[in-house]
Amino acid sequence: MKLVIFGATGKIGKEIIKQSLAKGYEVTAFGRDPSKLALDNDDLKIMTGDIYDFTTVTLAIQGQDTVICSLGTNDLGKTTVRSEGTANIIKAMNENHVNRLIVVSAMGVAESWSTLSFVNKLFFATLLSSARQDHEKQEVVVKESDLDWTIIRPSGLTDTPQTENYAIGENIPAKTSKISRADVAHAIIKELHDNTYLHKAVTITN
Repeated sequence: MKLVIFGATGKIGKEIIKQSLAKGYEVTAFGRDPSKLALDNDDLKIMTGDIYDFTTVTLAIQGQDTVICSLGTNDLGKTTVRSEGTANIIKAMNENHVNRLIVVSAMGVAESWSTLSFVNKLFFATLLSSARQDHEKQEVVVKESDLDWTIIRPSGLTDTPQTENYAIGENIPAKTSKISRADVAHAIIKELHDNTYLHKAVTITN
């Protein structure tokens, strides 16, 4: 399988790369700063580019079987990196006849808002309000596409080890409101094989 990962230099992106290479996939890692990927593997191609630059996005998608989007930013201010970046990805996928897309969003986005605790709703509505708005717009763009899409909504992300013991499904509540990035990557790789959640947005949590 050939896949390209957008947001590859983030923590989830790195986990997806590691687990994809372990499966023997051919991986293209797309990011603005490839120096953040201290990896050397014959099946890994690192491509430098800006998600807002449609030309380089298109080049990265050409010849791929699957696209994984884990775009994000550490900036708490207003951002469009997820929504506009994903729109660029979808346009490039359509032009290159690549149909499978998996997008990392967040628990609490869209209809999953009702599954959040009061504290987490407050957190999202204040400190992370800009990120949530960008995720909301991103999910709309994905759902309105004609692609074979899946949206994965993690609860609170941690750097704890992979367990492969987690709950995943539509609008499920979170027991601990936490999930390891390694388990999120595991669920994404599993979905590539199973296609269990085609055209669905699902929460993953412990």
